Amino acid sequence: MKKQPPTEPLRGQAAYRAHLREVARSNDVAQAAAMHRRTAKEARAVDEAAARSRHEMSELRRQEDR
Repeated sequence: MKKQPPTEPLRGQAAYRAHLREVARSNDVAQAAAMHRRTAKEARAVDEAAARSRHEMSELRRQEDR
């Protein structure tokens, strides 16, 4: 294996482009996390609405029996 020479920090245009890639990667990670949280929140809302609907329907049946 060849040893790679120590790399110098990026400067100028290369540093700018590297920074833009890092910001884009960070944005992608944040967007994926937000999408995951939103999907989970919407799933909870659907489950709660279904439970509310089931409860209301069970109450209607109970009133008819009286």
